[in-house]
Amino acid sequence: MIKKLVILVFVLLLLAVSWFKPAFCQTMSQDSLLRQMTRQVRPVSGNINSDNNYTSPEIYGEIPLSGVPDTADNVNYENRNTVFARHDRDTSKTLEPFGYDLFRAPSELTPPSEVADAAEYILGPGDNIIVYLWGRVEKEYDLTVDRQGKVFIPKIGETTAWGMTLRDFTDKVKNKLASVYTDFNVSISLGKIRSIRVYLTGEIKRPGAYTVSSLTTLFNVLYLAGGPNQRGSLRDIRLIRNNKIEKHVDLYSFLLKGNTDSDIRLTSGDAVFVPITGPRVTISGEVKRPAIYELADSETVSQLLDLAGGPTAEAHLDRIMLDRISPDDERVVIDINMNPMTDCNPDDIALTDGDHITVFSVYDMRRNVVAVAGMVKHPGQWERTDSTTLHALLDKGELLPENVYTERANLFRRYPDRRTEIIPVNLNKVIAGEFDMPLQDLDSLHVYSIDEIRWERYVFIDGEVKKPGRYHLYENMTIDDLIFLAGNLTKDAYQVQLELARVEESGQVASRYIDLSREDMRQTLLQEDDRIYVRRTPDWFLHRQISIDGAVRFPGQYSLRSGNETLYQLIKRAGGFTEKAFPKGIIFRRQSIGQDLLRQNLPGIISNTEPYHEDSLGVVSKQELFTFNPENMNRIIVDIEKIIKTDGREGDIRLQANDDIFVPETPSGISVMGAVAANGTIKFETGRKVKYFIQRAGNFTNQADKSATRLIKADGQVFSGGGNLGKRVEIGDVVYVPSKVRRDRDWLKTLSTTVSILGGIATSVFIIDRL
Repeated sequence: MIKKLVILVFVLLLLAVSWFKPAFCQTMSQDSLLRQMTRQVRPVSGNINSDNNYTSPEIYGEIPLSGVPDTADNVNYENRNTVFARHDRDTSKTLEPFGYDLFRAPSELTPPSEVADAAEYILGPGDNIIVYLWGRVEKEYDLTVDRQGKVFIPKIGETTAWGMTLRDFTDKVKNKLASVYTDFNVSISLGKIRSIRVYLTGEIKRPGAYTVSSLTTLFNVLYLAGGPNQRGSLRDIRLIRNNKIEKHVDLYSFLLKGNTDSDIRLTSGDAVFVPITGPRVTISGEVKRPAIYELADSETVSQLLDLAGGPTAEAHLDRIMLDRISPDDERVVIDINMNPMTDCNPDDIALTDGDHITVFSVYDMRRNVVAVAGMVKHPGQWERTDSTTLHALLDKGELLPENVYTERANLFRRYPDRRTEIIPVNLNKVIAGEFDMPLQDLDSLHVYSIDEIRWERYVFIDGEVKKPGRYHLYENMTIDDLIFLAGNLTKDAYQVQLELARVEESGQVASRYIDLSREDMRQTLLQEDDRIYVRRTPDWFLHRQISIDGAVRFPGQYSLRSGNETLYQLIKRAGGFTEKAFPKGIIFRRQSIGQDLLRQNLPGIISNTEPYHEDSLGVVSKQELFTFNPENMNRIIVDIEKIIKTDGREGDIRLQANDDIFVPETPSGISVMGAVAANGTIKFETGRKVKYFIQRAGNFTNQADKSATRLIKADGQVFSGGGNLGKRVEIGDVVYVPSKVRRDRDWLKTLSTTVSILGGIATSVFIIDRL
């Protein structure tokens, strides 16, 4: 008995686990959903310091007070709000390697078609030579140098031209012709010039083989290939001819001095190789051409200064800072004296790769100056003497004629210990001679504008005016002025009164109505932040349009006569239905329905009620079973037969602006569509039922869901269910047969699972029975 009881309890336990499994899975799905919908909030950017405190990603420098003298080195005359400004060169720009901007222009190179000295042109295969003879004999020969470098001249035979200059070749031909002719002159000129093929390799922007004119030089082909890239050297460009280095070219000689001695003419098969750049050093500060320069051999600081164009007039050569990487892989700073006027020799040391030279400014501090800035005609620095006073400084600066805030200016006084004192000054008293004070070195006076001190004052107007919005509050501005600035009242404005809302001193908002028929109320003075509301005339409208088309006598656009006009009255105005009209199928669409549903946030409500699905990997996603389209909601189902029968007393609809009515013509039959053998329209027969028309359409298909057959009436009503097969069909109706939703079932898997469960139960029973 006990064994049977234990077996029964165990079976019930297994059934309970199977029973509660869906609920357990549902709970897990909800947990997974929460995990999918919850995001951990992290800072957008920033750092966590050692105390686990979050620091802001951007910390801006402290902004100095306007007019406070930072340094008294120089004056920025372009900014009225800055009195003293240090005249440092802009070091914020990133320095670039020198010389590469030569090749930044478009490389549409046209090789030279003429040679400056044709006599020195070296002939080669493919060159066209024209020989002229005159005197006792007149001849002209058009010759081309062949692949062996020879030309054939009548009377004297083959003559070698390859490798000879045009001058030498002319002398050679003249000597040979002298053995044949007497009393003659000879002239040899170039015709068509041959093409050669050269190669550019190494750190070049566009390496490769180039076919160019034989007049092309080394500089020409470098420009054609875009020049060296940022890794390429400008000081050791190599011309390789016959597998030997013909020449080392230093472009700095051309860039800095315009020397073109190294720009030699190329021959066929030449290769131009640009190696990796050599050591580079940087020079910045008070030099005329700060940049990154490539070193050649062991150049010194003085040579680098020459490359950079020399120091500026403000350069402090007594102390030039050299920032260098030491052999111990540490950065060290070396101060160098390059002033040639000193007693000792300049520290002209050799430079190494990675050195950074900084040339500082002399920074000549001016002490006996005062400054004025702001709303004055002549802002800037002025000499201070023992007799310089505040009034005298104002006279020199000369106040602007308008927009000057004279009740207060600020005098900033700086002391040697870096303290700065602010002294308020009443300009009215200074101008009137009631107040004055002597000035000290580096005093700075800042004169403010009225716009800087006083805030803008505004008033507002909303409602039925042409240009509602915010307007400046002018002196003695009235309600009438504000209405005029807003473009006056619109046609639908309520002309009797408007509402004025004003913030009282207590902070409360008080409103009052302004009678527009009274001139004294229209001239009410406005105050800051006043708001005027112009209401719309009640029940006012201007030509609210509606449309009726189709089988009526006078289709088209109509204006509503009143806010109470109905559909029946509109049909009467349109002349009634035509003989072909099918009133029962009338389509009444109202655009405002979809807009009203959107205002009610219906799409959001539908989206929040959509079910969630969890796949086998635990990913939760929302199933979108319904797509909301406001256009589909705009149709209103109308019982037109009832409206016509009762002359509009029952079932009539009050019209609104933009309503659209369409009256179709009488249809030719009954449309049958969906899961039937032949979709189409079947001729209507009175008294027939849905089943009859389905049979006429070839009957149901195997996929048809007979129980869900729908009958769609002409007026928009829809009937669903298996009972529709016996309903009578009226003209204009539509029969729709949906397809079944087939569910794929893996019967083998289901059977396997069932057998496994039963096998487990049987094993458990057997074990318990053996206990």
